[in-house]
Amino acid sequence: MDGMSMSGMGDMSMGDGVPGLFYLQKMYWAVVGSAIAAGTVVNILNRLLARQRLRDSSLTPSKPKSLFFSTYATLTAIVREASYATLPPVSLHGRTYHFAPLGPVAIILANLVVVLVFCFYKLDSTNQWKWEDVGYRTGFITIAQLPLIFLLAGRQNLIGILVGMSYERLNWFHRWTARTLWLTATIHMGFWFRDWGRYKYITYELRTYTLATRGFAAWIILTFIVITSAAPIRRLGYEFFVLQHLVTFVGFIAAVWLHAPDEVKVWVWIPIGFLVFDRVARYLWATYINLSIFHRSKGTTGLWANRATFTPLPGNATRITVENPRLRWKAGQHIFLTCHSIAPLQSHPFTISSLPEDNKLELYVRAEKGGTRRFFRYASKHHDILGSGDRDTPRNQTRTVFIEGPYGRMRPLEQFDSVILLAGGMGVTFTMPCLRDIVARWRTEQTGQSTQLAATKRIRFVWVVKSRTQLGWFERQLQSALADIEQCKLANPDLVREIELSIYITCDEKLEQPAQSNLCAVPQTTIPDSPEVDEKTSEKPTAEEKDSVSVGGCGVDGTCCCTTAIEDEDAIRETQCTCSGHAAPAIVSESDTKSLPQLTVLSGRPHARTVIRKVLEKAEGESAVVVCGPRGLSDDVRRSVVYLSDERAVHKGTGAQGVYLHDEQFGW
Repeated sequence: MDGMSMSGMGDMSMGDGVPGLFYLQKMYWAVVGSAIAAGTVVNILNRLLARQRLRDSSLTPSKPKSLFFSTYATLTAIVREASYATLPPVSLHGRTYHFAPLGPVAIILANLVVVLVFCFYKLDSTNQWKWEDVGYRTGFITIAQLPLIFLLAGRQNLIGILVGMSYERLNWFHRWTARTLWLTATIHMGFWFRDWGRYKYITYELRTYTLATRGFAAWIILTFIVITSAAPIRRLGYEFFVLQHLVTFVGFIAAVWLHAPDEVKVWVWIPIGFLVFDRVARYLWATYINLSIFHRSKGTTGLWANRATFTPLPGNATRITVENPRLRWKAGQHIFLTCHSIAPLQSHPFTISSLPEDNKLELYVRAEKGGTRRFFRYASKHHDILGSGDRDTPRNQTRTVFIEGPYGRMRPLEQFDSVILLAGGMGVTFTMPCLRDIVARWRTEQTGQSTQLAATKRIRFVWVVKSRTQLGWFERQLQSALADIEQCKLANPDLVREIELSIYITCDEKLEQPAQSNLCAVPQTTIPDSPEVDEKTSEKPTAEEKDSVSVGGCGVDGTCCCTTAIEDEDAIRETQCTCSGHAAPAIVSESDTKSLPQLTVLSGRPHARTVIRKVLEKAEGESAVVVCGPRGLSDDVRRSVVYLSDERAVHKGTGAQGVYLHDEQFGW
């Protein structure tokens, strides 16, 4: 059968009551469009709710005040409890495998069910005379999925804008919808092979039938893309993955375009249009923020607008600082950074650890391999110049960098009554700006601001680190935040503004006692001045890197490990820790205590459920839990939120308020 005869398949009848191929394609997108519309409605309601809370002058602005919002809160709590749940991790051959939350999994499974139903609806796949019909049907349904995959892949993401979700989360859906596409393409090819196999024509058709040859080539390329997109393979070499992904994508689209009949080529042009839109939008915005011609009023000279200093830090890390950057961002967002003079043709995503009011963009980059290691080597080579701390670094001692972004979305934290921030290791570069942003809003309100900038009353900040040398990462920022809160309390003692900070040290070789003693909680001297770093790579989630803190053990070289969960901080104030695993307070010097009087430093790891429960018991409205760190910590926090929501019967008539969870990971 040639391409001309195939062109009428879309309208050809496959029997009484069997819907046409074009009709099923439209029905598939009706389902997809309905799901996106539902997400858009929820996003709009959340935005209205946030605005309403910030305008509420009552003592409990984060508590529902109307029947509508009470009903909405109840429905939201029920959906959250189910969607946040996740299966326990599985350990095989020394490796731990984590699962995605049930909410995203349910969406992917729903898409899979819809696709398979449309593929086989009213067709008898056991009837050999219907195998061609199944082949045509699955082909039409397969190609109709292409636009969705491209919609989910772009950084300037239309779906993300509508539903309020960042591109890096949608990328997980992009990968799984691509796997669904591969499944239907395989079924499409399998039924044609099955039909040809009755007459032993498979090899003959592939040699002589051009349409079949092109289709088989498209399937081979798609199979290669799916295999190489698996996380273990991606992480072997991200730069290589990106390059081959782009090359194979072009080959796949070309093969599909050559294979598809003219009447369905529109399903190829649509995703190409989405790709062009994403690239053009990204390049136009990047041109604006990187070319100095658009920023002459800010005193920018030269061709490029952004120059950065690279400072080496302990722990094979680099602090990258861009003074007076030409973009604005929100706490928790990230950018893609390129420095061709150090790491040519490489672009890496990093969390922005500073706030716009700092008038500088700071990134903390851990040297792993590739471009990040080149950053550290360059900074180390020039450390006498760039590590001096001189803010007035000469221009010829900086490097031109190119910035793309910012990216990242989550619900504004200032709308919640209580905010719990939990970070593991380098994850603090995500939670620290969130903490500082809320405190800055509190401070601004005390300067005569007429409107309420934050409904938040309480902040619980927990940071889990592997070594006490990491305590200096954000000491200055913590001191500033605590000082601002004290000023707020003095300015308005009747206004509730509470913050509790805890740092947990899970493994520190300097805590090791002499051989004659088994105590591992000994006085610590000083909190170091030089901070270490954090790196956020969305393609390679750094929250899982080996230097992050996990709930497992450490000290493989025989050093002391304190990894037992501390269920109650107050109960262990006077105890010590033995190398058998009992938790203890990590004692800091008197000078450190004076500089951070409200900071609790402990040896061990936090018991997430207890930390969250204590805050929820005081909450007078909806609370937010934000976690950024290794998958073990994230899973523990997620399970704790689900357990506490069920235990407290959140928004089920008990008066207990809801809990919003944001798990900062690249996908799942």
